[in-house]
Amino acid sequence: MRRKRQNIWEEEWDDLRRREEKYIYKNCVQGTKLFSKLQKVVPKTLQSKLDAAFIKAFTVVFDKGTGVIEKTYDKEKRQSEYEVREYAAKIREDKQNVRAFRRKATGYARKNLLFSSLEGIGFGLIGLGLPDIPLFVSLMLRNLYEISLSFGYDYDNMEERFFQLRVIETALYSGEEMRKRDEDMNILCKNLCGSKQQKPEETKKLAFDLTDQIHLTAKALSDDMLYAKFIQGKMLVGVIGGATDVTVLKRITDYAMLKYRRRYLLDREWNSEAEQKQPI
Repeated sequence: MRRKRQNIWEEEWDDLRRREEKYIYKNCVQGTKLFSKLQKVVPKTLQSKLDAAFIKAFTVVFDKGTGVIEKTYDKEKRQSEYEVREYAAKIREDKQNVRAFRRKATGYARKNLLFSSLEGIGFGLIGLGLPDIPLFVSLMLRNLYEISLSFGYDYDNMEERFFQLRVIETALYSGEEMRKRDEDMNILCKNLCGSKQQKPEETKKLAFDLTDQIHLTAKALSDDMLYAKFIQGKMLVGVIGGATDVTVLKRITDYAMLKYRRRYLLDREWNSEAEQKQPI
């Protein structure tokens, strides 16, 4: 019996699931803490300082820094470009139009990863570890901001900040814990369905504590980058530690691409079902 041909959206779902499984498998099998052999020589106070530095960086960026980050790209242009892609995908559902969303997001991500690699190595050369954290967090959030805009999500609300913090935290897990946390992320993606189509005052509020999530995300980052930041604080040798910035950012970026793509596909299904329920 001949197999029914998939439509383009079913192909997108299958491709997404394959990429998600590949990402999870890689981190379950290969996920290890870099520089773990240095644990005995890293000062115990560095962990708490790193935690505090990440917490402060997130808090400052959310309170005052988003506007500064937005000066490095044209937010309105990104939103307009999304509207054009969305319209094109509705008019003609072919591979080129449907895949344009992730292609655009990938382009922004690559540019930001290149800049982050230069930043991390530059600070490593001059022997700075902790001082680069605010810049690293800003680059990380800029990357997530541009990815979210590529899929039609405005990041300037509490729900989206919470989602992005969860993306960062989850991306840094490894082993079977990564698989479990990823399942929780997929549930969150499902729960956020429809929020893009609603006005802010109509959006169903999630039961979450943004401050608590900032602390959890900061802890995940400091745990993963502790030894790298210790090395980065040493002249010249710090290049090795500084290069870790881009490694961590790529891991987070790849995961953000998967989850925003999932949300886009879920929202498309949600919107289609909502339109069918409307009376003729």
